[in-house]
Amino acid sequence: MLRKLPVVLLLVAASCGGSNTTETLDAAVDAPSCAALAVKVAGTPETTPLANAPAKCGAAPYIWRKDADLGAISARGNKSTYSAAQLGALATAGNVALPRAPEFDVASVTLAYKTQDRGATTTSSATVVYPTSLPAGTQAPVLLLLHGTSGFRHACGPTSDPATQLLGAVFASYGWIVAIPDYIGLESMGDDYAALHPYLVGEATAIASLDAARAAVQQVSSEGMCAKPELGVFGGSQGGHAALWVDRLAPYYAREFELLGTVATVPPSDLVAHTDRALRTLVPASANALATFSTQAQWYGLNSKLNQVLKPPYLTSVPAALEASCDPGNAVEPTSLAEVFTDGLLTHVASGSIATFPDFGCIVKENSLVDTSVARIVPPSSSYGILFIVGQADTLVDPAVERASYDKLCAAGLPLNYLECEGASHTKATAWSIPNILQFLDARKARTPFVKACTRSNAQRCAGTP
Repeated sequence: MLRKLPVVLLLVAASCGGSNTTETLDAAVDAPSCAALAVKVAGTPETTPLANAPAKCGAAPYIWRKDADLGAISARGNKSTYSAAQLGALATAGNVALPRAPEFDVASVTLAYKTQDRGATTTSSATVVYPTSLPAGTQAPVLLLLHGTSGFRHACGPTSDPATQLLGAVFASYGWIVAIPDYIGLESMGDDYAALHPYLVGEATAIASLDAARAAVQQVSSEGMCAKPELGVFGGSQGGHAALWVDRLAPYYAREFELLGTVATVPPSDLVAHTDRALRTLVPASANALATFSTQAQWYGLNSKLNQVLKPPYLTSVPAALEASCDPGNAVEPTSLAEVFTDGLLTHVASGSIATFPDFGCIVKENSLVDTSVARIVPPSSSYGILFIVGQADTLVDPAVERASYDKLCAAGLPLNYLECEGASHTKATAWSIPNILQFLDARKARTPFVKACTRSNAQRCAGTP
C-alpha cells in the first residue's frame, strides 16, 4: 500500500501516448540570454548557524555547501511539447476540472543537476516544464511540484511517471516554470545514490527540491527565457510534507528566491502523532512507519540501532524489499504490529510516545513540522500564505491528526488557510482540489493580500469533485 500516495492527475496519459514531439538535447547549450540568479545559501546572522551545524539526532557533523553552481545542469534528456489545446483535451478526457482552459503551449525536459546531501555534492534529477508561447519578454515564476510516495530506490521518481509530468504541464500552461524533482535516491539520471531514499527526512528532500528550482531557472535561461526570482510550492502527501519543509528551509538555503505561496495537500505534518497512531493500532500508515524507520536509520547513521525498533527478519528484509522494487507491496505491509516492531518500542509507545524513544524518537520529532527545532523565518510579503488541504475520508494520513496539527501550526504563527474535501480519500483530496489549488496560486502570483484563518471550516465539496 506504500505506493498509494502520489500527487495524481488522472489524465489517461497512457492512452494518449505521452507528448507529441521529442528531441534529444546535449548537455552543453548556448549561453543564456538572462542573468543567472546568484546562489544564496545562508549568509545572515539568522541563517548561518543552521547552515554551519545542520546535523541532528546524533548524525555525524557536516556543513551545508554554498557552491555558486548548486543546481547546475550536468545532463539533459528528451524534450517533449504539448499545446494548450492538447492539455485541455487531456484534462477533459481524464475528467479533471480546471478553473479555466490551459493558456500556453509548454515544453518539458528531464535533466540531472548538482545538489548536496549532508554536505557532500551529489546529483539528482528533475523534469522541468515551462510555457513556450508567453508574450515576448514575459518573465515567469518557478513552481516546485512535489510528489507523493513513489518508491525508495533509483528510478522511482516522477521523471519516470508520465502522469505527474502531465500535471506539471497543466500548471506550466498557466504561466509557471514547473520543476518536478525526483528527490534524493529516486533519480533517473546522474549518479546512483548510495542508499535508500531518506523517506520523510525534511532537510534532504527540501534541499534537493530547492536545487531543482535553481536548475529550472538555468534550463529556461538556456532557451532565452528569463525566470522571476519567485517561488511557489505545491505538494501532496509525502510531497505535502516536503512542501512545508521547503517553506521552512527556503529562507535559509535559497535566499535568492522570494516565496510566493505554498500548497500542502494531505501532508503528514505531525509525524509524532501519526507514528504513535501507527504503532498502537495496525493501520495503513503502519507500513509507512516501517519504511520510515528503515530508510531514516541509514541517513542518520543508525543502522546498527535498527534492531531497537524492528525485529528479525524485517530488520534486513524490509530494506532489501525497498531496494528491490519501486512497489515493494506485501513485503513491507505487516499483518500485526507485534510481528514486526520490537516489544520495547510497542510498550514504550503504548504508554508514552515515539517522541521520547531513544534515538528514533529524536528523528521523528526533528522531521515533524509541529516539533522540529528548526525555527521558521517569516516571509516578508503580505501576500504569502499556505493552503492546507485534508481529505475527510483519508485512511492513511489521518484527518483528525492533521486537524489538530493545523491548529498547532496556525497558533505558532504560520499563515494558513484550511480546506477539507468532503468525502475525499487520500488521493482524491488532491485530485478534487486542483481548481482550488490553481486559484490559490493565481492569487499568490498576483500578490493578492493573504488573510490567515486559524478557525477551520467544516468539510466542503471541493471545486473539482465529480
